[in-house]
Amino acid sequence: MASKLQVLAVLLAIATVMVPVAMAADIVVGDDNGWRQDFNYTEWASNNMFMLGDNLVFKYDRAIHSVVAVGGDDFRTCNVSNGAIKRFDSGNDVIQLNTTGKRWYVCGVVEHCINGQKLAIEVLPAMSPPPNSSTSNQVMSHAYQTLMAVLIAAMMI
Repeated sequence: MASKLQVLAVLLAIATVMVPVAMAADIVVGDDNGWRQDFNYTEWASNNMFMLGDNLVFKYDRAIHSVVAVGGDDFRTCNVSNGAIKRFDSGNDVIQLNTTGKRWYVCGVVEHCINGQKLAIEVLPAMSPPPNSSTSNQVMSHAYQTLMAVLIAAMMI
């Protein structure tokens, strides 16, 4: 039979692997404002951290908006016709951030994009340098919850 120390070691190893998964988050673009015109997505993005495994959630009125993933040049020029990598139009689109690097999203209505309805982000690796203070609290909360679950499980053995 395995000793308590061996079981604890296995539980800690599992927790270490699971922490990045537990920290993955659904990030609603624009928070309560959603995906709309007359909102500063550049400022919003600068106050958020986008990690590998997170999901971007675009919420909007599909009768007047859409989301188009584009490249950097097409982002700058609001080119949604030839530059579209992928189009979304459900009004509640969930986009998994499954690779690191820069990502660009614009409204499919060119005039809306020209007026600022566009989002540029950088997706960071799951294990990255310390985040800004507002995101830091969320990360620490997830890590704390995972650690506490492991400790409670170990004490029950």
